[in-house]
Amino acid sequence: MQITKLSIIVPVRNVEQEISGVLRSIAAQAAGLEAEFIVVDMGSADRTVWEAVQLIKELKLRGFVIQNGDGTVAAALNTGIQKSGGDYLTFIFARRLYRDFISGYLETAARTSADFVFGSISEEESHAAERRLISRAIRQESGAQYLKSILNDAIHIDISAIMLRRKFLLDRQIYFFDSCSHGYAEEFVFRCLLSAETIAQSPTIIKRDTVYELKRGKQKSIGKNIFQHTDAMLRIFDMIKAARRDDAELIQLFEHQKLPLTVMNGIDVMLKEGAGYNAVRGYLRVAGYDKLLSTGRQTDKALKRRITVWRTIPWMYKAK
Repeated sequence: MQITKLSIIVPVRNVEQEISGVLRSIAAQAAGLEAEFIVVDMGSADRTVWEAVQLIKELKLRGFVIQNGDGTVAAALNTGIQKSGGDYLTFIFARRLYRDFISGYLETAARTSADFVFGSISEEESHAAERRLISRAIRQESGAQYLKSILNDAIHIDISAIMLRRKFLLDRQIYFFDSCSHGYAEEFVFRCLLSAETIAQSPTIIKRDTVYELKRGKQKSIGKNIFQHTDAMLRIFDMIKAARRDDAELIQLFEHQKLPLTVMNGIDVMLKEGAGYNAVRGYLRVAGYDKLLSTGRQTDKALKRRITVWRTIPWMYKAK
């Protein structure tokens, strides 16, 4: 029976021309590792599935292709989790591809038995992470502390470059929100952080793979669906209030920084796509999102200015 240390989950749709480079890039990273490749197709209308099957055979990879129907990326990732068999798993996205991180993350996971592993974005972070590993003084900050650091822009965690212990996800029943197309990744990361017992930063410095990364822009307008991101953050806020009700700092950061920022970013998307100011303001009022534009001590000055201009002289507001 083959041992699988890592499941590599790759959601794809209509990437017939790019799938070869993406899979070859990942295969090079995973060379010599006990890894399986799970390509989940989301209703491609081109030859993506055929190309993926042929490449798995050509590169002699352990893995398979799943046709998941014309659904969301979140649904495809859930299918990948359910079909995975590795001790750990990672997600690879063609539009945000990183190189040379898999083996380093696996080494960190082996040394720490962490539920959640993420990388470093600078030499300074990398050296600090290595010192913690050598001394075995794994940073025992809670997930709430990590979340505060993210909200304060002190650390950056990208779902395209994380590694998760599969048993942790299954035991805690952590999945993506199937019907969500915007904000599903951030919600998943936040939910994992708030639930994980051990979180480890790998010394591995993450770098984008600009050679094989998909460079095509978005194919259609987003419209009001962008506020699915706000709904996702509201679900996390409910989780925080239930599980971290004594953490006033985190609650205020989320209420007065993260939620209003997410709403304002949604406003920017609608305005850039051509929606009128009155139409956007009317939608926010009806949906109740305007009530989330509250500020406090935790709100940064730039966001306060954006909210003030939007509320008082919306025709002067310039989308970021």
